[in-house]
Amino acid sequence: MGHREESRFPGKGPDQASEGSGNMRAPDTWRHVLSSVKSIVTADDYNKWISDLRFIAEVEGQILVATPDRLSLDRVNADHKHMLQRVWRSADPKNRALRIACWKELGPDVRDFVEDPWAVVEEDVVEAAEIAAEAAEPEIVGTAPHMTFETLITGPSNNTAAKLAGRIASGARGLPNVMLIYGVQGTGKTHILRAIENEARKRKDTRRISYLTAEEFLVAYVQGARAGDTSALKTLVRDNELLLVDDLQWIAGATKTDDEFFATLRTLTARGGQLVLTADAAPGDLKGFSPRLISEIKGAACVEVGLPDDDMRRGIVRQHADILREDTPTFVITDEMIDQLVTHVRGPGRELCGVLWSLQSETGYGDIAPTLDMVELIIRRHEGERQPPSLDVVKRAAMRVAGVTKAEIEGPSKVRSVCVPRQIAMYLSREMTQKSFPQIAKVFGNRDHTTVLHAYRTIEKKLLTDEDLARAVERVRDMVFEMQSSNG
Repeated sequence: MGHREESRFPGKGPDQASEGSGNMRAPDTWRHVLSSVKSIVTADDYNKWISDLRFIAEVEGQILVATPDRLSLDRVNADHKHMLQRVWRSADPKNRALRIACWKELGPDVRDFVEDPWAVVEEDVVEAAEIAAEAAEPEIVGTAPHMTFETLITGPSNNTAAKLAGRIASGARGLPNVMLIYGVQGTGKTHILRAIENEARKRKDTRRISYLTAEEFLVAYVQGARAGDTSALKTLVRDNELLLVDDLQWIAGATKTDDEFFATLRTLTARGGQLVLTADAAPGDLKGFSPRLISEIKGAACVEVGLPDDDMRRGIVRQHADILREDTPTFVITDEMIDQLVTHVRGPGRELCGVLWSLQSETGYGDIAPTLDMVELIIRRHEGERQPPSLDVVKRAAMRVAGVTKAEIEGPSKVRSVCVPRQIAMYLSREMTQKSFPQIAKVFGNRDHTTVLHAYRTIEKKLLTDEDLARAVERVRDMVFEMQSSNG
């Protein structure tokens, strides 16, 4: 978005608009690749490492993609390079090679021809907003009746945010003027904001309250700016005592909208109002905002919302199934079906709900009751056929998550920072591959099989009471799935 992909360069310089077969230009192919990759990697990894990649040019038959810095390049090369190249090969009709480089390390033969790809052009943002505005409803403020505190599944990952939200909704005193709830996509941030709105209205709160997304703010601002009158937007958002703004990252890079949002924040808080924001990253990791707006956000009370654990995920499935059963009485989900969903759909709660929507469709919207076979079929459609991982993949996943070396995980060290990841790897090797204890012992430094048996039983027992360990196990399990998706 930040550079002009239509420009061409003479001679042997980079060509940013090379066309593939079917009139698919290389930049368009890259966007298609990013769309595919988003469904392969975790939301956290996509937001941290993939979303910042930029198409640069075609240089001497190679497609050049850049990272903004050396740290990003090292991480992408270590964790995602082979997966990106594989997806690119499947999407590119010309079979060109994909090369990933650091923007700061590119030579003048490229950088002299290509604008900084992270310097967002305001006109691009305005154009995107106008497209969205054409499809936007004229009324911004809406309701989401199912998103209440009663239907919010809480647990270790969101307890703090839920308690803060409850205090906001009750009008408790002593709260700051600006609050930020942040976390990766699919962690229930929108549900929390809507719960605040619904609870306040249920209490017949006399405060003027408005909810909107940052994208809706941007669209409304663009429409007003084009018409030469932004008074309607100012009235809507500034004359509030409680303003709830979802997905702040949508206005990143839009300089004029940033200015307007900053003015809104200052006006609202100067009048004693409160602003509650959600975003996909912590203040220090947000990009594309003005220094003064970032400074205001850093001065907010910040609460993180993490990915739900398995107990919360089970609760999400049960709750969403209950909602669907209101319209489809035959939609009864058994505990066995829930376990299948939670075990095999590794994405956030949103993806679990997507599977349930598909399952409801499979039942003919009430013609027949769902079965375990149907659940397994829908899971395969959503997740694809997944082969058991190799023992080496499980071991390397534990190494990557814990930051330990091959020598450490295979060696005799009893240090907790090495011993626990080793035991988790042994436990998951048994759980995910069904290999024998002697086979597992062999890849962990030719140990005796009783060592693996002890590790398995230790982790199995502690998982019943140790929530931190359970989360560590799930992080390694998720890394195994990611490494499988990217071919290790």
